[in-house]
Amino acid sequence: MDTESRVALASEIILFLKELSNKELLFLVDNLQEVKDYITRRIAEIDRNTFVTPLSDKEVMNQFPQFADRLAPWRKLASSLDYYGPVVWLVKEGFNLKKYSLFVGPCTMSLDYLKDWDFKDIPTSNMLVFWVPRLAPDSTSKTVAKREQYRNKLRAYYDMPENHCDRFGSIALLVALILAHFKRTGERVPLKGFFVLSDTLTTKGYRFFCGGYSLWIGLLRCSDGLTKNDDDVGFFLLGVEEI
Repeated sequence: MDTESRVALASEIILFLKELSNKELLFLVDNLQEVKDYITRRIAEIDRNTFVTPLSDKEVMNQFPQFADRLAPWRKLASSLDYYGPVVWLVKEGFNLKKYSLFVGPCTMSLDYLKDWDFKDIPTSNMLVFWVPRLAPDSTSKTVAKREQYRNKLRAYYDMPENHCDRFGSIALLVALILAHFKRTGERVPLKGFFVLSDTLTTKGYRFFCGGYSLWIGLLRCSDGLTKNDDDVGFFLLGVEEI
């Protein structure tokens, strides 16, 4: 943290303390250890329930040098979509929709209704996900087979590794990524209320997709079923590296 940021943070702390009443200040002084213990517990709780962390290019090169050569094509894609934020996301194992339905993020009914849906809710694994939070260009209004073919063309066009752009992603992974991006920026993706396609199917063979943020509701929702005429459903390009 630079000096200017540290000074701003110190000013916020001082302002916070000034706003406390005398009774609140005395309580703080008399219970400093309890307050510290509470903060420690909350940090641990937040860490346990944080499944996706954005990484800067520098962090990728320092922490995962074996994947550093993957950055260039994803930066090329990001630039073409006018996006300049993180393109690599560290994903932790264990996140799924039925267990973690009370998300930190704007979701319809906290996605709690999915607990009654019949589908294989595969949890995330430890991985690096190369992802630009923008729908692939011209990825709507196609059958799934046509989307897969088009995805391969985009992989070749952006010179992606062979093991990248080989999936749409599970619905759990997509929701985790979308909410991590929202937490970081406040931006609701896919943009314009569009949806994003997943690889997850119900037991009846209906395909999951999620999104649907709108200006007047602003909540993420998951749906199933898809037709080739859906002009508001596209897909994300994903590059997954297990770690």
